[in-house]
Amino acid sequence: MKTIAQNHRNFTLAAVAAVCLAAVAAGAHADEAAVAVPTRTVHYADLNLNTQAGAAVLYKRIRNAAEQVCGDVGSRDLAQAAAARACVDRAIFASVHTVNNPQLTSEYNARSGAAQPINVASVR
Repeated sequence: MKTIAQNHRNFTLAAVAAVCLAAVAAGAHADEAAVAVPTRTVHYADLNLNTQAGAAVLYKRIRNAAEQVCGDVGSRDLAQAAAARACVDRAIFASVHTVNNPQLTSEYNARSGAAQPINVASVR
């Protein structure tokens, strides 16, 4: 029984590490069909991202999707929880950066307590 639990733990850690690694590698190799990265599509066409309320709802949707993909951030296994938290943080950061909206960026900065806030590109 101990061997099964140990194998399950090792598999879980390997899976979390693979998701985190795949999330990082996906940006560099997005056009490679062979990369099987777990993803969740976050729809936001129904939101007005020019308002704080709309940005807050989108931020919550992004966080929920990241937590579904990355694993249990509240795990008792500290290594697993840390890996999942790092994956969630990277996924949220990448999503906010991709949307490139000032209100969403402001929401991200406020909720993450970012020491160095991310900036969105401006169109001139």
